[in-house]
Amino acid sequence: MTALSLLLIIKIVVTLLTVALPFLLLKKQWLDRIAGFGHVDVALYRLYGVALLALLVAYTSGIWLIEHQGSFPWGVVAMGLVSNTGAFLTLCLTGRLRTSPALTIFFGLIALGLGASAIQPGSALTAVW
Repeated sequence: MTALSLLLIIKIVVTLLTVALPFLLLKKQWLDRIAGFGHVDVALYRLYGVALLALLVAYTSGIWLIEHQGSFPWGVVAMGLVSNTGAFLTLCLTGRLRTSPALTIFFGLIALGLGASAIQPGSALTAVW
């Protein structure tokens, strides 16, 4: 297991449990309260959940590339940098850092880890155990 694979696994599990599944499974009333929206069609919440699942599939493909081919997943890292840096900046710039600090910091740390991996791909592919 490499450092980058471990980072991707953490990203997948946390995002699946805290964001994707809630948007796919929770009742609209709960989602309205969590998201801070009102009068949003439940289909938009479900579509967001599906979009997140698609991202998680892409992250999983990165783990497969690392563990089975030993190659650095440049596309997955680039996607993750855009996604996580964008999420971090959006949450900071919209004031959600105060109301959702754990999620904001999580996205920021994932972005930093992916950025470090892109700068030192050899180190990112080093086995941690």
